Amino acid sequence: KNAHSLQRKLIQRKLIIRTHARLCRATTKDTSRGYMVDENIDVTSNEPERASSEYHMALYPSSSENVYETSARLLFMSVKWAKNLPVFSNLPFRDQVILLEEAWSELFLLCAIQWSLPLDSCPLLSLPDLCPGMQGKTSYTGLDLRLLQEAFSRFKALAVDPTEFACLKAIVLFKPETRGLKDPEQVENLQDQSQVMLGQHIRSHYPSQPARFGKLLLLLPSLRFVNSERIELLFFHRTIGNTPMEKLLCDMFKN
Repeated sequence: KNAHSLQRKLIQRKLIIRTHARLCRATTKDTSRGYMVDENIDVTSNEPERASSEYHMALYPSSSENVYETSARLLFMSVKWAKNLPVFSNLPFRDQVILLEEAWSELFLLCAIQWSLPLDSCPLLSLPDLCPGMQGKTSYTGLDLRLLQEAFSRFKALAVDPTEFACLKAIVLFKPETRGLKDPEQVENLQDQSQVMLGQHIRSHYPSQPARFGKLLLLLPSLRFVNSERIELLFFHRTIGNTPMEKLLCDMFKN
């Protein structure tokens, strides 16, 4: 049984590594389109230009792969996205860890929305799929699902593009009010620059939608309607068991 479990984990790790390699090959750096506010920050340089079928095939290589594994990939992508931001890696290491622990669920949900995680067919959201010891924590599963579906629908209705997703990820990542930060002023500066970048992109690409900037920012609170503990229970309990999410994030961040 242990050997089978180890083999399964190795297979999952290979799938994650292969997915990340495909995404890295598919990603292009293009700073000629006005995506950079200044030389200090570029949150879009490791974002795909469009969610083409190639990227979706990388995330969903076979119909037999379940949503738990896909969720693990999306979380892995979220952590790698943050880690690959030069402006993020230039922050004090402890600040990086604190910010990631604070924002991981929002980053995961933004990735899930961007890559169209199929909530409607989520077997993980059925109560029998959760272990018996967790039943006391599952009473709000139906409400959680409705809140997530509503949030996903709002983002889809605005047809958020890859650059906007990148800016929104940066905005939720760089939270200067997060407790314990060594350099909150720099974090605030990075969040400000991310908002400026989002505004510039919208003015350039959506001149007929002057309210788009505000509408996008107003979507962000919906990512916290279901708290991080519930997100962990719904999407990751089967794959990480009793492993603390903080430890998993730290392992992903270091590797």
